[in-house]
Amino acid sequence: MERIIAKLASVGADLSTRSAVRIALSIISEDEELTDQIYVEIKNKAYRDDFAKVPVEKRAVFIPQCLRNIKECEAEFSEYGWVCKKCEKCVIGEIIEYGESLGYRQFYIVPGGSLVKKILKEKVPKGEIQGAIGIACWPELAETAEKLSMLKIPMLGVPLLRVGCINTIVDVERVKEVLKLGL
Repeated sequence: MERIIAKLASVGADLSTRSAVRIALSIISEDEELTDQIYVEIKNKAYRDDFAKVPVEKRAVFIPQCLRNIKECEAEFSEYGWVCKKCEKCVIGEIIEYGESLGYRQFYIVPGGSLVKKILKEKVPKGEIQGAIGIACWPELAETAEKLSMLKIPMLGVPLLRVGCINTIVDVERVKEVLKLGL
């Protein structure tokens, strides 16, 4: 990944948008399937320091519902997504408990990008969300990163290790590292 990003930078490629990354990859004959991954990694590097300066209570953590153990999950659906009961039947409770121990207050277990957009539309103008952590598949992370960069909200993305709409997996230790940035 680093090699491809360095190659793109060395040819002076515009990497500011997903479409620009896609075009740049085609020019250097690299797989365009890497577009979202490269875009998110570039945004992660670009916004890391800005994110670290955001007060923890103004940071939102977006967690995909696909991490839930849907057969045993005790969560209830609300206006802003699922509300975790910390039943220990998936990793979501562990992520939330760790985040809460650091002072995080905003966790959203969402079914997809449309609810993320609704939450951002309501909470960003009020100043309630000034930074975000997104856990998702590469396309969802890229789409959200693009929208948040337009709003000048630093977001760090943590990709799922196994994708799909159910029983996905995330590196919980990587999530914890991102949660404690700047603290």
